[in-house]
Amino acid sequence: MEIISFIAYVVSDNISAMLTRIDTIAISVSAILISILWIPIAFQFFSTDENKRMAARSRLKNAAIGTFIYILAVSGLLYAIFNYIITGS
Repeated sequence: MEIISFIAYVVSDNISAMLTRIDTIAISVSAILISILWIPIAFQFFSTDENKRMAARSRLKNAAIGTFIYILAVSGLLYAIFNYIITGS
């Protein structure tokens, strides 16, 4: 019986380590994608052309709202908010 419980412990520990690693990779990839999506806005915002700067300001608001919603979704807060609205608890 000790061998079986040891094997179950090792397998459970390996799965937990794998899930932690997958979570870290997913967050890293998400951060890279968000950074890449913000680059064009930054280039337009620091442009000398006033029209590009005005367009960048409107895109900046949309990008900030989208990033905020994404952070809420990844952290689980968005699920908690909708769960509270739907179930009331």
